Amino acid sequence: AAVAIARDVAGDRAYVAGAVGPSGARFGIATAAERRNARFALAEQVDVLVLAGVDVIMLETFTSILEMELALEVARERGGSRMPVIAMMVFDAHGKAEGGLSPNEVADRMIAAGADVVGGNCGIGPAELYQVTTGMVGRGRPVIAQPNAGLPASVEGRTLYVANPEHFGVFARRMLKGGVRLVGGCCGTTPDHTRAMLGSVRMLRGESLERPGSERAPGANVSITTAPAPAPAAKVPLAERSKLGERLVAGEFAVSVEITAPAGSDLTKTKQQVADLLAGGVDIVNIADGPRASARMANVAVCARLARETAVEPILHVCARDRSFLGIIAHLLGAQGLGLRNLVIITGDPPKMGDYPFSTPVYDVDSVGLLRIASGLNAGVDPAGKECEPTSFVLATGAEPAAHDRERELRRLEEKKHAGAELIMTQPVYDPRTLERFLDDVKPLGLPVMVGILPLASHRNAEFLHNEVPGMGIPAEYRERMAKVGGGPAARAVGIQIAQEALAAVKHRVQGAYIMPPFNRVDSALSVLEVARDRMKR
Repeated sequence: AAVAIARDVAGDRAYVAGAVGPSGARFGIATAAERRNARFALAEQVDVLVLAGVDVIMLETFTSILEMELALEVARERGGSRMPVIAMMVFDAHGKAEGGLSPNEVADRMIAAGADVVGGNCGIGPAELYQVTTGMVGRGRPVIAQPNAGLPASVEGRTLYVANPEHFGVFARRMLKGGVRLVGGCCGTTPDHTRAMLGSVRMLRGESLERPGSERAPGANVSITTAPAPAPAAKVPLAERSKLGERLVAGEFAVSVEITAPAGSDLTKTKQQVADLLAGGVDIVNIADGPRASARMANVAVCARLARETAVEPILHVCARDRSFLGIIAHLLGAQGLGLRNLVIITGDPPKMGDYPFSTPVYDVDSVGLLRIASGLNAGVDPAGKECEPTSFVLATGAEPAAHDRERELRRLEEKKHAGAELIMTQPVYDPRTLERFLDDVKPLGLPVMVGILPLASHRNAEFLHNEVPGMGIPAEYRERMAKVGGGPAARAVGIQIAQEALAAVKHRVQGAYIMPPFNRVDSALSVLEVARDRMKR
């Protein structure tokens, strides 16, 4: 209906464009399913507009160059080769698109993806967009600019755009003189702004709009050179990233013991625990990221100091709970800069479980999205599709063998593999039968598995883990065994025995063990590992 109305008004005097906007998916971390949904949404818009008879498809207000490239692909597929396609990205006040891409980089990538006209719209006013769009001139395609009517201001509770029509008209004229071929308006523009732009165009009649380096007239013989999207860099081979990666590739039985970061900043006890583990033949440790939403020394600092001051290799847990999207990227790059090479990617327990329930969880991404970010960085491409120096992380992910919704857990693991997971580290398992079934289920994924083992310390500890810690279901028969001994040394001995039974039952089907001793009792961890000494090479 909208196209019909526009066509009736335009007659033969104007073209009718059909606008297609972004899908809303966060493309830097979108799953395969989300990308499929985005493609469907974009195709649906293009199909309706083409069927209605528009003269041109206008892709506008895109913030992600990755989604813009997909939209151009869809527009070309659905609109056919004869349908012109205009592509416009949003830029910030500094003249950069998402991910820090320059106007030239954006223009080149849109041209490479099939855009007939390139430019920018929305986000900024005419002065800023003048700088952006004139910077795109000279790349073999006409350039379009559709700025907002200045930046919005709140006046008596109303959001108003403050650029008056005269100012808008002045910049429209400057844009045209600077080589831009199409000018228009976005948010805040009114019929008065459009009339001012029209006046600018009429004033320029008879004047030369060419300048050195600008596009030639239609039909000219133009040689186009474009810069394609950055190709993923060759990832550092897994065996060369870390000791853990080397053991996984070699098929050796890898062992790690989790140590909880101190509540303060003194690492004396932590370093003693590491020394005890090294003496017991364990040279890889995990440092959790605020387990059960507790406030502790930043695990990245603990890992960095242990790597520098001891002979142990740390595995850094990274959860999505406490950091924004930008914070996650900075955190990962910081870990790389500190020499940390092993990551366990998790979503993270909600703050309501800890001592600070009023703390605001962020969760800009979940574990799948976080894996996608880290895997992209390993390939030298950031979430915005911008080329960056590659990282070299071994990427592990968590799993719940005893999950209530088994099918969902397996689907999530498949998503995690596609997002970049290279290793599965499970939640604690007590029933060997549960773990055997889980190993059968995940075998098609082809990912190595390190089984999680948490020796129970007492009957009270068993009930707490079962009832209050997510993913820690303990079968009744094991809780009953702990109930018979209560607490103290006898209970710890039974807890170690249960853990040994679980590990012994599956040690030949997994590629390692991940021991989580309660209360940082590394002696319990070493006792559990006695049943796997025949599998441990070092």
